[in-house]
Amino acid sequence: MSDTYRAHRTRRATGFAAGVLTLALVVAGCVDDPTDPTGPPPDEGGSITLAAAVAESGRHGSEGIEVARGYRLAVEMLNENGGIHGRPVQLEIRDDGSDAQASARLYAELIASGTVDALLGPFSSPITEAVLAVTEAAGVPMVAPMAAAPAIWSERQRQWSVQFLTPGPTYLQGSVEVSVFGGARTVAIVYENTAFPASVIEGVREAVRRHGLEVVLDRAYNVGTADHEAIAAAARDAGADLFIGGGYTADAAGFATAAPAVGYRPVLMSLLLGPGQAHFVDAVGPAAARCVAGNAPWHPAIATSGFIADNETFVRRYEAAHGRTPGYHAAGGFAAVELVAEGLDQAMSGAGEPDRVALRDFLFSARTETIAGPYEVFPIDDADAGAQRGLKGLQVQWQDDGAGGLALRIVHPWAVADATPCFMR
Repeated sequence: MSDTYRAHRTRRATGFAAGVLTLALVVAGCVDDPTDPTGPPPDEGGSITLAAAVAESGRHGSEGIEVARGYRLAVEMLNENGGIHGRPVQLEIRDDGSDAQASARLYAELIASGTVDALLGPFSSPITEAVLAVTEAAGVPMVAPMAAAPAIWSERQRQWSVQFLTPGPTYLQGSVEVSVFGGARTVAIVYENTAFPASVIEGVREAVRRHGLEVVLDRAYNVGTADHEAIAAAARDAGADLFIGGGYTADAAGFATAAPAVGYRPVLMSLLLGPGQAHFVDAVGPAAARCVAGNAPWHPAIATSGFIADNETFVRRYEAAHGRTPGYHAAGGFAAVELVAEGLDQAMSGAGEPDRVALRDFLFSARTETIAGPYEVFPIDDADAGAQRGLKGLQVQWQDDGAGGLALRIVHPWAVADATPCFMR
């Protein structure tokens, strides 16, 4: 528990310069130019408000629900311990339905309400990029916990938004090294042709070249069009020892179940956004999940601590609330609130009011830790300002737990692994 909580309360003053905000939103194309230049009335309450639009339905609903659960649990625990400077924290969450334009519109509405002190990001890289057009123009600090595509920050000189996840190209590079350890010599690279999966594959290709593997299949597919069994059969026929890539959760489940269905047993299968989630085994079954690997920016067993809690406490509280172990999406949501809360704690003005510029400066300069691990981004005067450079990802794998079930083990980096990799053949 942080020792920076303080017990005094103070009355909240007026929000922000509505005319400046309205101009920013008009420039971003998210709201019409209103006839009333004064904007909404200021919030006269005593709370601090965080807000987000997250997919709780639609294509990214399963992941987005987990992120939102992380947000909610963090705010709940924050308020149990006095809030920030003794002031309660309010959380406003809207469901963007997994739609980028809807998400951008919701963020514009949240900002225009005049009650929001800081923002938490949506789920997915494409949606986050659409939202940043609004939040950057409006000058509101935002932590984006679920956007790994490097192009969102690379040479963009962001001024208000920071990346929380490890950059996409690093996601599955460790799995290439693990497969070589298991004897792999050939690889099938398969991926959804959208920004985040494509960025992950950039790193995979780099690692494949570095380790001297032969690419025997390299195939991209459009959203929702993957014929999982046909692709798995093509990788089987090409003799691919390593099957790597995929897209979001549905594709991970599709490929994991397709491989045994067509008699394909690579040395290693490593997939995006699925294997690192606690419910992956429930989705595909133990036989299909066994030895499947993937990336996880976080693991329940890591020894970390942030502004609100240590990792063990977070896991215990989440399990009590939801009846299962959290995955990294929930951990990322929780950790994003920790980061914002620590920044607000340090950035409150002399009058006890949230200071957006001071919070922004903290987010771009801090070297700190959350339950997700180390946090540090490129500073605000850098071309890649806001891009994550502190957090390192893990390669995890579903392995026999010794009691007839499966457990998610860390297999790479070797220095922090808690298990030796298992292989499908």
